[in-house]
Amino acid sequence: MAPCTFHHAIKWLLYGCIASHVLKKAQGIAPRWSWETVMPFFHSCNETGLWSDEALDVISKFPMVTVEKGQGFLSNSSGYAEDHIIAQLAAVKARDPTIQTVFYMNSVLNWFFYALAKEYENIPAYWLYDSTTHKPVRSKGDRAFQPQPSEGMLVFNHAIPAVRSLWKDVCYNAVNSGVVDGCYADASDQDSHRTENYLNASDRAAFEAGKVITSADITRKFGGEPGKPYPQNATGVLIGKRPDQKGINAIQIEDFEANEEHIQILLEAVAHGYLVQVHVSLKVEYSVTCGCSCITNELAAFLIGMGKYSYFGYGTWISPDLADVKKRWCPDLFTRPLGKPLGSGTRSNNGVWRRSFSSGTNVTFDAHTNKGTIDWSGPSTEVEMTTRP
Repeated sequence: MAPCTFHHAIKWLLYGCIASHVLKKAQGIAPRWSWETVMPFFHSCNETGLWSDEALDVISKFPMVTVEKGQGFLSNSSGYAEDHIIAQLAAVKARDPTIQTVFYMNSVLNWFFYALAKEYENIPAYWLYDSTTHKPVRSKGDRAFQPQPSEGMLVFNHAIPAVRSLWKDVCYNAVNSGVVDGCYADASDQDSHRTENYLNASDRAAFEAGKVITSADITRKFGGEPGKPYPQNATGVLIGKRPDQKGINAIQIEDFEANEEHIQILLEAVAHGYLVQVHVSLKVEYSVTCGCSCITNELAAFLIGMGKYSYFGYGTWISPDLADVKKRWCPDLFTRPLGKPLGSGTRSNNGVWRRSFSSGTNVTFDAHTNKGTIDWSGPSTEVEMTTRP
C-alpha cells in the first residue's frame, strides 16, 4: 500500500493508514426499514464536489445513500475517489446517523481515479492476463464517466488471495472511517465486462470463484451469511448484482423495468430474503426527464414483488444539479400509506398481477401492457404538511 502519512490518517483514517496497522472490526449499521411507506434509496454522485446544504436537505430523507465513483472527479480538490466519496458520506451522516451509507467499488475494473488504482498498477503480478496472448486484460467502463484511458483499465484478478485482500481492505477501511456502513460491489456478478472472452475454462473458473470468495468474506464480515436472508442485526452491507449470484445477501437490480421479467427477478431475490435495491433502468428515459409523475408503472411492478428490505430508486449515476437531486424525492409516492402486504402478489390467467396492503392500498399490474395502477389508501403526509395553513 501507499506509505502511511499523518495527513491521510487525520483526514479520513482511510486506505491503509490506520486500518492496515491497527486491527479493527469493520462495522456499520443496517438500514432503516418500515412497512408504513415505500422505502426509497439514493444512488448518485456530484462530479464537481460536495453537495450543497439544500441538496443534502433532500438526500437526507432517504434511508439508504450510495455515493458513486465519480464523486468530486471534476472538482479542484485534492485526493482520490476514496477521499471524495467518504467526505460526501460524512456530510450525509452528519445530517442523520441512521442513514445507511454505501461506498461504491467495482469488483472488476481498476478505476484509475482511486488510490487503489495507483497501487495496483505497480504490481503486475496481481493483474488479470489473457489466457492466450498473456497480455494484461483491460476493459472500459460506463461511458458516462469521462475521460477514461483509451486502452481501458486493468482488471482485478480475484483468483489471487492477495488481490482479494487488497480489494476487501479498501471496503473495510472505508467502513473504519466511521461514516460508511458498507460497499456496493459493482460488476461482482459472473462474467461482467465480458472477462470470459479473455480466459480459458480453468482461468475463468478460478477468477469467478475468487470473486465469490471476496463477496462472501465481506458479507460475513458484516454479520450476514451468503445465500441467506439479510439479517436485522447486520453490521453493514455488501451489495451484489443478481439474485442467483453467490457470496451475497443483498443486490441492486440496476436496470429494472416494468415488465414480467423484472418482477420475476425481484421475486427471486425476495424469496431468498435478500436486501434488494430496485433502480429504474436508465433505458426508461422518461424516468430521468419526467421524474416522479412518470414512474407509476415501475413502482407498481416493484410493489407487486417487493418484500422486507426492498428499496426503490431512480436517476442517473451522476447528478448534474440541485434540480435533479430534488426530483429524486417523490413525496406523492414515498410518503403515502402502504402497510404490510396481505399476501404475495397473485397473477391471473390473463396476466394481471394484484396485491393488497394492510393500509388499504391496492396495486395492479398488467404484464401484457406493462401498465400498473396504485390505489393509495390515503394522501401523502408530506404534501399534507406543506399545504396546511
